[in-house]
Amino acid sequence: MADAPANHPAAIPPGFREERVALGELLGARRHREAIGLLYQLGRTVLSATSLEELNQLALSLVLDAVAAERGALLLRAAGGGEFVPQVVRRRDHAPLGPDELRVPSSIVHEVVSKRVGLLTADALHDPRFQARESVRADSIRSALCAPLWLEDQVLGVIYLDRRMQSSAFSREDLELVSAIANLVAIRLKQENLHAELTRERVVRANLERYHSRDVVDAILAGAKERGHPELGLEEREVTILFADLVSFTPFAESVPPAAVAEVLNEYYATATAAMFAHGGTVNEYVGDSLMTLFGAPIPHADHPQRAVDAALALLRGLPGSFGAGAHAFRPEVRVAINSGPVVVGSVGSPERLKYAVVGDPVNVAARLEAIAEPNTVVLGEHTRSQLGAELDCEDLGPLRLRGREQPVRAFRIRP
Repeated sequence: MADAPANHPAAIPPGFREERVALGELLGARRHREAIGLLYQLGRTVLSATSLEELNQLALSLVLDAVAAERGALLLRAAGGGEFVPQVVRRRDHAPLGPDELRVPSSIVHEVVSKRVGLLTADALHDPRFQARESVRADSIRSALCAPLWLEDQVLGVIYLDRRMQSSAFSREDLELVSAIANLVAIRLKQENLHAELTRERVVRANLERYHSRDVVDAILAGAKERGHPELGLEEREVTILFADLVSFTPFAESVPPAAVAEVLNEYYATATAAMFAHGGTVNEYVGDSLMTLFGAPIPHADHPQRAVDAALALLRGLPGSFGAGAHAFRPEVRVAINSGPVVVGSVGSPERLKYAVVGDPVNVAARLEAIAEPNTVVLGEHTRSQLGAELDCEDLGPLRLRGREQPVRAFRIRP
């Protein structure tokens, strides 16, 4: 969009005047049957468009024909509420125009958007202030009009039209007609935006509900809407990581049918996930017979180490006598490890498949601690233990050498 820096209302030439949409005046000024027929055609056009791109094309085509404009452009607001970007730019004969062939004066767009009214000039070249616009002089614009696409105090875009024929100028009726058309197009644009937003939220919710309880998902989405997008940006945060896996499950899985393996895993995951969700945990991964849970993200909890310990003990104390049934039943024993520390968390992936990821050394330490845990016990990292009360009954295991780490790690053990 050209003609910077003329973005101030004072830059609007005196030949322009504000025009508010008045459908009643339109019907009185034009033949009743002609106006009704045109708006009926627009309604059908708007409803028949199968995509936003097609809607933009059809809408501009209709207004170009309706007022016999020579050239036109439909601009929509960029994502994030930024500047207005041309979506369709062409002549009435359907020939496309490049950005340098039709430069929509930014001063006009600014005035139309800020006041939410249409602007009209019948003699652009002879207006001294309008002559100062390079695009007007270069394109020999004689008459121009611009109407906002706005609905419920939100301007979604603008329609700009001009003529270069010396003896032909737009009229007030033309502006009123284009403004009426713009309002109908804005309704459909708003519907498209709402549909896209709801679809995106459904996708995000479906992804989040794989790892979070419903109330946590609601809180995540509510906070994300305040920031203007449903994704969770990457950030550094102090969290507690919990790993829990079934002991001796691999030999069992090798000796029974796959259906029996799946049945046991499903029952285990249901039991473990319920314990994690009950204490505000986020189940981040299911890998084999192990699950990884975060506490303190994405919903912050000051007591995330205690929540993790409570969830671990609830899991161990709530284990049934067996998972599965009959000859393929499995008697569960679970080892748990918990570690706390600073990590980077946030959404990664595509909008169609978002994943809440966690990256940092505390995750690796938690995974290594799980490997040394005894069945039906919880092993804590030193940082986690330091944030828990002195009354917690745990055994100091001292500095331990963990696989893949040069420095020893101090750990503590809890028995339920």
